Formats: sequence, structure tokens, C-alpha cells
Amino acid sequence: MSNSGPGPHARRNSAQTAEQTAASYELRLTGLTIREIATRLGIPSSTVHVRLTAALQERVDPLVDQYRAVELDRLDRLTVKAWEVLEQGHVVVQHGKIVRDEDGNPVRDDGPVLQAIGTLLRISERRSKLLGLDAPIAVDANVHQVDPADIELLQMIESAKRAQAVEEARLRGELPAGAESAAEADGSADGTL
Repeated sequence: MSNSGPGPHARRNSAQTAEQTAASYELRLTGLTIREIATRLGIPSSTVHVRLTAALQERVDPLVDQYRAVELDRLDRLTVKAWEVLEQGHVVVQHGKIVRDEDGNPVRDDGPVLQAIGTLLRISERRSKLLGLDAPIAVDANVHQVDPADIELLQMIESAKRAQAVEEARLRGELPAGAESAAEADGSADGTL
């Protein structure tokens, strides 16, 4: 018996997946949350998330830009709300009463401020991912093995350059008598001559 490809059940599942992916994508563009889409389509939220991710990776059309714009708009609205919480004056309340310090001033509650900061950071991270700002940077790293003979050759070349510079200076009369031997001795002292 030969098996020439996927059976009717596999094709039906594939077609159903494609339909759900397209429907998830279209519903997301209308502004529905992943949970709302999952409820409407009768599938788990995790499945909606996986299908939306796949749809976005496959599409290179204006709908992706439209989806990105919807998401950015949503993130903008969330950012405004988080900033409102951040900028409000929060006080500690215990047993339904405002806690006051020894001078009678309300004690500040930094908890909501810190939570708002965390929320703003998560929104910023999401925006960065959506815009591709966190894309990995490609690094081209090449390793070259250095042969000890190459190092010795470089040292010989440097020594020859120094000797040539000393000889040129001597010929131009820029070195006092006996200076060339001192310069040559310096070159041999470091093991390069």
C-alpha cells in the first residue's frame, strides 16, 4: 500500500488551522484581545497566540502594518494610563484610614509607583519587539591562527625598519657620532635585531 501524501483528516486539520489563523488575524486587526478571539473561535488562547505569530511571520502585506499600528495604538493607550498612575500621589492606607507620620502628613505609598514603572518598562519592551528594535546584531568574527614564524618575521621587519631609520638619520647628519650604535643596541636589546 503506498502513501501518496496526507490523508483527508490531515488536510481537513490543515484547512481548519489556516481558517482559524486567518480569522484570528482579522479579529486581532479589529482590536480584539487574544482571550476574546479564543472565546469567539472556541480555541485556547495559547493556540490563538501561536497562530497569530505564524500569520505575522508569513505575511508581508499592508495588513501586517495595520496590525502593528493597532498594537502600537493599544500600547500608547496603556502607556498613558500607566503614566497617570505613576504621577498620582499615593498614600498608605491601613484599615480604611490614611497612615500619617509624626507630623500628621500622609505617608507616601511607593508601591503603586513602582508597579507603574514596571508596567511602563514592559510596555516599552513590547513596543521595541513590535518595531524590531531589539533585533540581534550580526557580528562577523573571524579567528586567525598566528604562526610563530609570522611573529618572528614581523619582528625582523620592525628591526630592519629601525635600522633603516637610523642609517637614514646618520646619512642626513641628524645623529651625533656614536648615536647609531646606541640606537642599534636598543634594537638588539629587545630581541628584535
